[in-house]
Amino acid sequence: MRDKEKTIGRIIDSMEKVDITFKLLSDERQIDELNKGIYLLMDKLGSEDINVLFDRYPRLIQKYSIKEMFSGNVEIPNIDPHSLKIAGLLTCLQFLVSSFTDFIDEFGNSLPLKETKNSNSYQAENYIISSIPLDDYLKELFLGILSVTGEEYYQKFLKKIGDPDFTIDDILKIEKDKELQEYIDLMVWFSLIRVFLEAIYFYFNVENHNSKI
Repeated sequence: MRDKEKTIGRIIDSMEKVDITFKLLSDERQIDELNKGIYLLMDKLGSEDINVLFDRYPRLIQKYSIKEMFSGNVEIPNIDPHSLKIAGLLTCLQFLVSSFTDFIDEFGNSLPLKETKNSNSYQAENYIISSIPLDDYLKELFLGILSVTGEEYYQKFLKKIGDPDFTIDDILKIEKDKELQEYIDLMVWFSLIRVFLEAIYFYFNVENHNSKI
């Protein structure tokens, strides 16, 4: 059993918030936007290696574990470890986004874990979540975005937001700001992905379910 996820500095700290997040993000249009953001980030990163590895990753995990490839310690000929890490994070993210609706009922509420544990989606998502710590996931995604926006843009963004732990509501207040338009879509996407990842990791921690287990 994994250690209980840290709740300090977290947006998601209860199953009620998980349910709210799942309901908001389970709309087909919203899922499509989350997936589009993955390709937007790859496009902005401008790395051919990451693009190629993103396509190859499903085959690579037949030979190497996600944990091995994320650590950067595995040696694969002609493959840059950092590019492999980013491609892996985005490939896994695409799967997490595309299959999380398997864990909600028709009303958008999360299902008890005992009803999902034997499903292929549970086994795959649990494998990803067990392999990549949430803090590391968020950190690497943030660093990827920072490499696109640059420090100057990000500091300007933070100054106008006024909070390093910004939320989607904070961003929407400044979405029309002319100085921030260049990367505002990427920042909106990151804020949504952060909440999504917090929710899915919280959901997969059995200790957070109590009576719903």
